[in-house]
Amino acid sequence: MIDQSASRHFTSSRERQTPQLLDSPAADGLESNTATTASLSKITAYPGVQSSSKPASESREHSAATPAPTPSPQGKMAHHSAAGTAVVSMMSAGISQFLHHPVYTFKTHRQRKSHLSMGEFLLNAKNHPSFLFKGVMPRSLGCMPEKMLKMQAYMTVLRFMEDRVKPNSEKAKLATWCVAGCAAGMATTVIGCPAELLMVQAQTGNVSVRQFFRQKGLRGVYQGASVTIWRDMAFNMTFFTSRQGLISLYCQQFGHEPLNSAKFALGVLSGVFAASVSCPLDVIKTRMQEKQASRRPWPVLLTRIVQREGVLALYHGIGPRCMAVPSMMSLFALLQERFEIYFFGETVLRH
Repeated sequence: MIDQSASRHFTSSRERQTPQLLDSPAADGLESNTATTASLSKITAYPGVQSSSKPASESREHSAATPAPTPSPQGKMAHHSAAGTAVVSMMSAGISQFLHHPVYTFKTHRQRKSHLSMGEFLLNAKNHPSFLFKGVMPRSLGCMPEKMLKMQAYMTVLRFMEDRVKPNSEKAKLATWCVAGCAAGMATTVIGCPAELLMVQAQTGNVSVRQFFRQKGLRGVYQGASVTIWRDMAFNMTFFTSRQGLISLYCQQFGHEPLNSAKFALGVLSGVFAASVSCPLDVIKTRMQEKQASRRPWPVLLTRIVQREGVLALYHGIGPRCMAVPSMMSLFALLQERFEIYFFGETVLRH
């Protein structure tokens, strides 16, 4: 008795609900068979499911009253990425430059016209340990905004190219990395040239920073800028392109992101290649920035060096340059990635 009455009550309620559902837009075009009616009655049985037969004006009022979604944390992180990248770049640059400065001192003395031998350099370092850190303050202080400008230029151009060009093929990615690397090199020269000039002057013992400004003023700090910009463009284009390419190749080969040690090794390998390519321009830059520098254009100085000292003179100091520059740039790029991931959860050095 109870089962039969419950069955009649369920059937009558289903029959009352079915005409309303069939009149609604959700049931438009459906056949009125028993299975469809049963399934529709089951849908209406769930709480919270509203009929779609509301007037259009009521739907518009409901959508207007709905509050706008709050911005996601990723949007905030992207908004702060430029400022965060600048701070992280300066931190990474200061640490990297201080650790590598003694090798830079050796590189400068090897590239001078009256260059020191390894034995003479080590003897000076033994007798006067502070000799290794001559010029560390102007170079470190200059290196921090220099690397900041480098990464800002690289990040801006890279994102612009990816948004506008949308590189999908490997050749397009390679071109994107090359253009972004050139932009990073040009931005580096703005502060890198004065900082390196003051470092060379301090390392060679010519004049102090104060004396230099008294003698030449602010205009003198860009001595050798004409060749420095070409060196920086060649180095950064080669370094960033080869590093990104090697990391992408590693990910394709092994199917996962390389570890920090592997990234550092790939960065050193890319840095050695980039330092070797740009070494002749770096030798000319050092000659132009020391006290006995020629005032002639750098192509003329290049020709004179080759004629008087031979082609190998353009590679003086390539040993310490390949020790200092690749290691420093690889450490800088690795610290940049680690600090950005730690503080912001993402990095601009995407591959």
